[in-house]
Parts: sequence; structure tokens; C-alpha cells
Amino acid sequence: MAQASTLPGVRFQVRAASVPVSPLRTDIGGFAGPTMRGPVGEPVRLEGWRDYIDRFGGLTRDADLPFALRGYFENGGEVAYVVRTLDTASATASAVWTVGARDSADFNRWDAESPAGGGFGFLDYTVVASSPGAWANGTRVRFDYRLDGRGGVPRVNIEVRTGDGAVESLLELPTTDLGAAVAERSRLIRLVALTPGPTVVADPGPRVLNWEPVILAGGSDLSPGYQDYLNAATQLAGQREVALLAMPDLDRMVGSPEQRSQVLATLIALSEAAHDRLVVVGIPEEIRYFEEVLDWLADRRAGLDETAARSLAVYHPWIRVADPLGGINRPLREVSPVGHVAGVISRLDRERGAHHTPANAALLDAVDLAHAYSAEDQGALAMAGINPLRCAPGRGLVVWGGRTAVEAAVGLTGLFIAHRRLIHRLVRAIRRVAEPLVFDTNGPDLWLKLVRAITHLLLEAFRAGALQGVRPEHAFLVRCDETNNPPESIDLGRVVCDVSLAPAVPMEFITLRIALSREAGLEVLES
Repeated sequence: MAQASTLPGVRFQVRAASVPVSPLRTDIGGFAGPTMRGPVGEPVRLEGWRDYIDRFGGLTRDADLPFALRGYFENGGEVAYVVRTLDTASATASAVWTVGARDSADFNRWDAESPAGGGFGFLDYTVVASSPGAWANGTRVRFDYRLDGRGGVPRVNIEVRTGDGAVESLLELPTTDLGAAVAERSRLIRLVALTPGPTVVADPGPRVLNWEPVILAGGSDLSPGYQDYLNAATQLAGQREVALLAMPDLDRMVGSPEQRSQVLATLIALSEAAHDRLVVVGIPEEIRYFEEVLDWLADRRAGLDETAARSLAVYHPWIRVADPLGGINRPLREVSPVGHVAGVISRLDRERGAHHTPANAALLDAVDLAHAYSAEDQGALAMAGINPLRCAPGRGLVVWGGRTAVEAAVGLTGLFIAHRRLIHRLVRAIRRVAEPLVFDTNGPDLWLKLVRAITHLLLEAFRAGALQGVRPEHAFLVRCDETNNPPESIDLGRVVCDVSLAPAVPMEFITLRIALSREAGLEVLES
């Protein structure tokens, strides 16, 4: 039967519009942790939850990262980078597919039951899962062959069915370069050629051939450790688009508490060095008492430079989300809030801008808090640099805080997430306008170009309400002239451009005074 694609007529193919790559965006998250399947140790750009399922296999009982990604996209995240962490000793499932056999009487000929005329170059192939892990154990791979396929040449059809229900159909593959064709089109398997086949074809053999399904086995998952997470941190830090970093499963990493703290410290240090990204962290699930929460943050600060904590945003407590894998007995699962919060930050970034505080917004795909705190404790947590999640009547769960983890004594410029993300946005934009000027002649013309380009960016921020002041000159100052570019600096091929700005301070408290007179009059005064 001819395929529909070969018939004359009008056909429609619906494809989702691709989200363009842009280093200017500050709404893109980067996540690292265990997944069901997928490439290991390399960043993969995803556009939506379905894209994640296609590449990494959906939810799994053994990791929180898939639940975090689901929450990220449910709360408005558009694009995310994911690095799968897995111990390098993990095994990949495989099995052998035997195409045919040699003639017992003539070593250079196929036997009568083999597809001799199919153009196969090998007697057998190893069918290997596309990535390590136990996910591929039990995967059934079915091969069908036709001597007269599309265009009158031999073709192979392959159907792959994994244990978690994923199905992949690879149709009309050429027999002459089967391994390359599978690698190009399949997300689930690879073919590795084994034994070279006969060279003499006397009889083409069967015109149609269906082999028994090949069942993969031998895959295993070994939990990622210290080096695996350090590699993931480096990979995420190298992605220019990533602006929000999270590792939901870091507290389950194989290794000591000191190693886990070191991974987090490394991620924060890389973010601080880039000046354009924020690390989003949830306090470990087992830490619930108020004093223990404060001690945890103090320990994390102790391993950082004084100002590095401004690149860290902490959210607490954990949240409960729907878990289709838990069955009737356990319909909910407690997970770190980092994925959901990153999704909220991403959505509000596109709706209002990076300079707005990502707070007072509802968390979608979240059912309840794993632990409740009193209003007094929530206030103390917020003042200490931990952004509480709270249940608001009629609104569900909301993010109720917009501070970084830096101590207030360091200064206001690093205290608020809105300030840091404004700087992140400006740094990315300034890089964009300055990089094309790198090889220009160092002098007044170049200085003027820089001042004009940066002033234009800051004017946009001022008009959006990101900066203080009634007039632009009250809000920012850009200086690039001979005063900060002396001759010795010019001789070194270096240009210095000083930018000073006054960010608008986020409002955290509103006090209303109510006056009740003897005449039963009521007056409300805001102060």
C-alpha cells in the first residue's frame, strides 16, 4: 500500500514554533539532576514539558528533577536547559539482532532464509539503548524487512517500545547504512555493526521478513556523585542563555554533606563570576525547625565570599504536588520548590520585566506546603534572607519574599532579587552592544559609541520604572572618557566604562493607620 505522503494532494504538517536562542533573555532556567533517560553530562535545550518527555522520559520515582521541570513549565517557563547527572559506571542496555547466516556449504554466500538481496553489510548488529540506565531494560525492538521497499529498493522498518510506554517507529530505513540512519532518526536506540556479511549474492532470498522482537537488558542506574554534579555545574554555567540555576536533587547526591555544600558553593561562585544569573535553592526536606533553617543558611554563607550570597535565592518549605506514580496510597509527593519558583520568576520576567520582584504570585501545580510556619516565623525567615512560601486564602500557595541570601549588613545593592536581576539583564545587554566594538580603534569615537549604547539601555530601564529619580540624570550616569581611560590604559588595549545607577527599592511593608472618632467616623491613613 502506498503511503499517504506519496499521494498527490494537499497535506498539512503542524509544528510548534521554535523559541529563538537569545543571550539577552533572563527568563531561562538551567537544571541538573537524575532523569529517567537521555544524554548524560551535556546540556539539552528544551521547549516545554512534552519536549522534556521526548528527550528524558517523564516522571520517575527516583528523582525530583522531573517534577521540578513539570512545575517549571506549568508555572510559565518557556525554555530550560537540562543536564542529566549519572555515575559514569552505569550500564547501557543492549541485545543482539541477527540479520541472517552464512550458507553452510559456501562461506561467501547467505543461506536460503537470509535476506541476501537486501544489501545488508553485516550478519548481526548490537541494538544499544541511546543512553545508559535501567530505563531501557525490557525494551522490545521489532524489525521488518521488504526487498521491494520505497523506490523499489530494500527497506527496513523498526518499531521500539520501552517499558514506560514510549513508542518509536522508524520507517523505510536504507539497509546499506542502517546504523547511521537509526542514529539520525531515533531517540531511543542505536545499532552497532558486528560481523561482516557475505559478499556473493546468488539468490535474493525472502521478499518479506519479520524477525522475532529483540529485548534489551543489562542497563543499570548508579546514583551521581560529587564529580558528576561538579561537571553539571560547569556545563550549565557555560550556557549563555541560562539565567536561573537549580539542582533539585542535590541533597540526595552520593557523598558527604561537605561535598554537597561544595557543589552549591561552586555553582554560586560560577554565577557570581558571570554577573548575570541567579541560583535558586530549597532548604533540605529534613530541616524543618526554625532554628535549624537559620543554621543551614548560616553554614552556606560561611563557605562563600561576603558578596557571593547575592547570587543565591533560598525558598522554603518544600511543597506537595500530584504524583501519578504514587497510586491511591500516595497521591502526593513532597518536592523542592525550586522548579516551581523558577517557573514563576521566568513568567513574571516576561510579563513585567527582570527588575520587578518575583513575589506575591501563586504557585501552580502545587497542592500544599510540606510544613507550615507561623506568621512570626515566616517574617523572621524573610528578614534572614529565606523567602517563605505561604498559603494565602483564596489564592493557594504563593511566593512571599524577594530577597537574596546575602546578609542585610552587606548593603541594599545585593539584598533584593529585583536589584540583582536588573543587573543581570543590564550585564547581558551591555555585553551584546559592547562585543561588536571589541576590535574598534580605542579612542573618543569608540568611547562615544559605548556611552550611547549603554545610555539607550539604561533609558529603557528608567522608563520601565526599574530606576529611581524623576529624570534620567538622577537615575544613572555613564562615563567613558579620558578621565577613566588614561594613555597607559589605551596602550594596553583596554577600555573602561563606569556605569552608576540607582535601582528602585522594592516595597516590602505597608502600614495603614485607622482613626475612629467619637462621631463614629472612620479614616484610613497610609504611612
